[in-house]
Amino acid sequence: MLQDSVRPGNARSAIATRPGSPSPMLRLLFLLARLELTEEQERQAVALCSAIGDWAELVRLAQDTYLLPIAYRHLDRLAPPALPPHTMAQLRGESLLLVADNLQVAAEQKRLVHELLDPLQVPYLFFKGPALAARYYDAPGLRCCGDIDLLIPRDRLVDLLARALQSGYQPSEPPLLTADRTALEFAIDRKPIINIVTPGGVEVEVHCQLDKQAALYDTEALLAAREPLQVGDTILHVMPTHELFVYLCLHNTRHYWSHLHWLVDLDALQHHPDFDLSAVHACARQRGLTATVDASLELSALLASPDLDAAAKELSKRGHALYQACLATLQGGLEAELALRRKRPAPEFAFHWQTTMRYRIASRLRRWVQPFRPSYFDYASRPLPPSWQWLYYVTHPCRKLRNLILSRRSRS
Repeated sequence: MLQDSVRPGNARSAIATRPGSPSPMLRLLFLLARLELTEEQERQAVALCSAIGDWAELVRLAQDTYLLPIAYRHLDRLAPPALPPHTMAQLRGESLLLVADNLQVAAEQKRLVHELLDPLQVPYLFFKGPALAARYYDAPGLRCCGDIDLLIPRDRLVDLLARALQSGYQPSEPPLLTADRTALEFAIDRKPIINIVTPGGVEVEVHCQLDKQAALYDTEALLAAREPLQVGDTILHVMPTHELFVYLCLHNTRHYWSHLHWLVDLDALQHHPDFDLSAVHACARQRGLTATVDASLELSALLASPDLDAAAKELSKRGHALYQACLATLQGGLEAELALRRKRPAPEFAFHWQTTMRYRIASRLRRWVQPFRPSYFDYASRPLPPSWQWLYYVTHPCRKLRNLILSRRSRS
């Protein structure tokens, strides 16, 4: 299954011509990263196909950036003369495999509703992934989905996880998690996201808060505003369109737009009947995310432009910063994104202009304290009742120090 992170791919080394200048291969994929193409975009896409020197690299890049099924649909319809028949056959075969994976993820999401969420009467909403595809894509199977993102109240997390682990679901992160309620309470207190794997092998990220520091979103308010989505015989609860749009801008900017299928998501939402730009702007103001949304809209419009270089000259300073970071991750792969992540001013934000000095200072303080907090591994290796768990604050630093000493001895 695909995962929601950048995978290092061989195609990345072949797409950069010079820093800040995307290759014809990347320019082509930028244009294809939407559900429908204008006539001008189609003409430019066909022209760019003539400049592709290595189609095998393009296939790998489309896979790495999770765009392959969408890219295949456009190229199959355009039938550019420069596209070799054997490459088209490869695109078709790889796309069919990915579509099958995507449909399996959607089926496991329904299983989650029928087997756990509805029987336990847990309030929830799905965001990103197969729920987004079901609502906004004309062919949901084309949207690459590596996992399922689920938001529920913290006070129902133990009930859900205990039932899941007793029903054939497997722990993923933390890996040693058990159905014991004391163990679950300890894990939840240490991690806002718990990962489990469905019986069908699909990862589920179970969130009790939407952002990492619970400063932007209130879970109860989000659940109160959720909307029902009928998908076949199943009702899925999801975010309103304007709320989801703002969240996607935040999430994707945090990852420097390193996945091209995120551009398709933004395009799909903007062309949906429920999309209301004024509601998006109002939501962004409420969340303090106006700069993030404005820069994301600039990036989306830029990468849809057939004349990319001319459009880039019109970018604002923030839009240009986001564009350059996007190019860096797409051209440099995982290593480039990790390097940018190390410069983040806060876990939720990629750029200083997204946040305030006060937020950045508080985030830095939390980062300094975090290594001293016990992890679930402390509990799993020596389970203690709640009244004695304060001892982990003593044993955790000792264990870290011991591991550091052993690591240095092994290297010497």
